[in-house]
Amino acid sequence: MSSHTNPRKKILYLVPRFPYPLIGGDRLKAYHLLRHLSETADVDLIALDEWDSGHGANLTAICKLCNDVTVVPFHRSSAWWRVFKSFFTRQPVEYAWYDSPDMRKAVDLALKRRRYDLVVSFFARTGIHSQNLRGTPKVLVAEDSRLLAQERAAKKFSFSPEYFVRLNDRKKLLTAEPELMRKFDLVTFVASPDEDRTLELDPMINTGILGNGVDLDLYKFRDSDRDDTILFVGELSVYHNRMMAERIVAKVFPLVRKMSPTTKLIIAGSNPDSSLKKLIARTPGAELHANVEDIKPYYYGAKVFIHPQEIGAGIQNKLLEALALGTAIVTTPIGASGIAGLADTENCLIRTSDQELAQAAVDLLHDDSLRSSIAGNGRTLIEEYYSWNRIFRDCDKHIRAVAPDFFYESQPALATA
Repeated sequence: MSSHTNPRKKILYLVPRFPYPLIGGDRLKAYHLLRHLSETADVDLIALDEWDSGHGANLTAICKLCNDVTVVPFHRSSAWWRVFKSFFTRQPVEYAWYDSPDMRKAVDLALKRRRYDLVVSFFARTGIHSQNLRGTPKVLVAEDSRLLAQERAAKKFSFSPEYFVRLNDRKKLLTAEPELMRKFDLVTFVASPDEDRTLELDPMINTGILGNGVDLDLYKFRDSDRDDTILFVGELSVYHNRMMAERIVAKVFPLVRKMSPTTKLIIAGSNPDSSLKKLIARTPGAELHANVEDIKPYYYGAKVFIHPQEIGAGIQNKLLEALALGTAIVTTPIGASGIAGLADTENCLIRTSDQELAQAAVDLLHDDSLRSSIAGNGRTLIEEYYSWNRIFRDCDKHIRAVAPDFFYESQPALATA
C-alpha cells in the first residue's frame, strides 16, 4: 500500500522531564518508548523541562526522533506556590507540582492544531494535562501507583514534616489516583503490586504491565575480575535512594566489616547532600563517587550490589542493570517485589534486617560459586523478560488493544524477538 493510502499515524507524547540525557529510570524508559514509537508513527513530543536539559545537543538528539518538539520551561517558584495551595484542596502534592499552566496551554494548542491517533502520557504528572481529552485513544504510562508508594513511605516516617505531607497525600490519592486513571483507555504499570493496588480501588480500570528494559548489547554480562567490594548506585537526591545509602553506610556496612574487614563499600550516584558526604567520609572502608559519567565500570568492579529498599513502588532500574551486568544482588522483599521472576537463592538474595543483609553480602563475597550462580541466573532473567525488544512487543500489544487500526495490515508492529 502507498504512503498516500496509509499515512503514518500521529502520536502526542507527553513527558514530565525532557527525556535526554539518559540519566534516571524515568528518562531512560521515556526515551526508549519514544524511540520505538517514532519508528511507526509521527510523534509530537511535549516535555515539561523540570531539570532544564531540553536544549543544545540534548534537544538535537530528541528532535531526530520526533515530528515536532515543544519544550516547556519549568518554574520552581510557581510549583512551590501550587504545592502550598494544594494543602487546602483535594489535589495531591505531586499533581500540584507538575500542574504547570504553560504545559496545559502547550497540550491544548497541540490538540487544536492536529488530530492525533493516540495520546501517550508518561506518569500521572502529565496525565493531568490530557485526562479530559475525548475521542482519541489515550494511554497513561503510570509506571507505579503513587498511592502504594506513599502508603509504604508513611510507615517509615513519623512526626516529621515529610511524614505529614505523605500522610495527607495518601488520603488524597485514595480518591484522586483512580479518578484520574478512569479517564484513560489503558493504564500501564511496571510491576504487578502497583497494578494490584490500583485494581483494589477500582477493578474496572483497564490496566496492563509494561516493564522496564535493558539494552543487552550495551549491558554485557561479566562474571570475572571483580573486587572485594559492595556497591550501591542511585540518584542520591531522591529520598528513597538517600535512605538506602544512609542505611547501608550507617548500619549494614559496619556489620559487613566485622565479618570481612578488607571489604570496601562504594556509593556511586548523582547529587549527594552534605550529610551523606560527611557520613561516608567518616566511615572506614566507604567511598563516595559522585556524578560519574559511566556507571557500568562500578557494577563490573563489585562482587555485590546491595539494595535495602524499604519504601517506594514500581521497579528499580538499578536492579535490572545489576542483573544484566553480573553483579550479584542482595535486596529486600520490597526491592524484589517489582521484578517478576526475582527469587531468593535463585537469582538474588532477599533479606530484611540489617544483620541479615550484611550476612548475605558476606556470603556472596566469600563464596564465588554461590555468587557466580546467582549472577548467571540474574542475567538469564533479564534476557528472558527485560530486553527492550520484549518491552516493545508488550507496548505494541497494548496499543493494538486500545487502537485496533493503529498498525496497518501491511505494516505490523516493528518490535521483534
